[in-house]
Amino acid sequence: MKKLTYLLAAILILVAMPLNGQVHLNLTLNEFLSKIQTSNLEYVAEKLNMDIADAQIISASVFNNPSLGLSYYNNELKSMQMGQGAFAEVSQTFSPGRRPAAINIAKSEKELTSALLTDYLRVLRQDAVNLWLEVVKMRQLYQIKKESYNDQLALMESDSLSRGAEYNRDLDILQNRVETGILYSEILDMGNELKNLYISITGLCGVNVSDTLFIPEKRNIFNDKAYNLETLMGKALENRSDIVAARKETDVSKYLLKAAKVERIPEFDIFLGYGINAEVRNELAPAPKFGGFEVGVSFPIPLFNRNKGGISAAQSELKQSELRYIAAQNQVRNELIQAFNNFNHTTKKLNLFKAGLVKSAKDALDQKRGEYYRGEIHLIEVLDAQRSYDEILASFYSAIYDKSQALVALESAAGVWDIE
Repeated sequence: MKKLTYLLAAILILVAMPLNGQVHLNLTLNEFLSKIQTSNLEYVAEKLNMDIADAQIISASVFNNPSLGLSYYNNELKSMQMGQGAFAEVSQTFSPGRRPAAINIAKSEKELTSALLTDYLRVLRQDAVNLWLEVVKMRQLYQIKKESYNDQLALMESDSLSRGAEYNRDLDILQNRVETGILYSEILDMGNELKNLYISITGLCGVNVSDTLFIPEKRNIFNDKAYNLETLMGKALENRSDIVAARKETDVSKYLLKAAKVERIPEFDIFLGYGINAEVRNELAPAPKFGGFEVGVSFPIPLFNRNKGGISAAQSELKQSELRYIAAQNQVRNELIQAFNNFNHTTKKLNLFKAGLVKSAKDALDQKRGEYYRGEIHLIEVLDAQRSYDEILASFYSAIYDKSQALVALESAAGVWDIE
């Protein structure tokens, strides 16, 4: 029996050992959240949208480039001496109102990008902490299974010593072997799932999992303070990042409508030119050398195109953004109410286990073991008590996990965050 115990310990050690030089590092929740903000590759990629928005502001701020025209002419063959000349012209296109409108759109789009980036981080942070809590829960359940397995091994060892030759033929012993094998199989499955969760945690941190594996600390998130739904609702509708983004989208639509109206003002060109005509020596029409200036303006006559289609489209897009803003508010209300109700429910459920349910199951298990060792009951009753205790203990840790997860969902839905 001792050999079996040593074999199990060796297997668990081998499972836990790093492979191919992989380094295992402990990670606190605050360190994890910090790495999410600085090293998560998808979030780092999203942050580049801010650089793109800055570049768009620069593009919107530039003026139209001036144009330069050069021309040369020769009136006839050289032998006719009809004269020749050259002309140079500089022109500038003016677009009244278009540049300020483009700048306003670009700045408003940058504010929208910033709000969307903040909301991206809100969702990413919520998902990351939920994954963290899943790891904490799995480690606790894994520990429960290991302790139950060790108890089963101790029971088998005690029986082997007390029953001697009857050991291999005893039905209780055979049942214990079956239960122990099932527990060992579950331990292997949970250990593999736990390693996969470690890989997911490490991947969120933007780290190569073949080199490093982050191991979260064994800590849950607790917060017993009372929340007021009305207060949270006010904060959510005012400050939650997706609501801010919906408002900014409406602002962008308003500036797009103004820009569409500005398009009705025609652009115009102002040009300045200077030309030189060489001396004409033709006997029939001689002319001296001379030069001349030219100043003018050119603009389209807005008879047919008054940009009615563009204005109509911009008006519809504004109505769309206003409806999306109302829909976003309703969505936030629904999410917050559901999160608030779920938080209160998980709090009550956890209090039920804290009231002594776990202790009662443990006392019942200890009593059954004592009766079994005294030969008063069969092993099946001990195994039933063990399963009941394991289930209640697993439910207790699940209730802790559920409340922690509900807390994360509540604060994320309210647009606040003070979880550490």
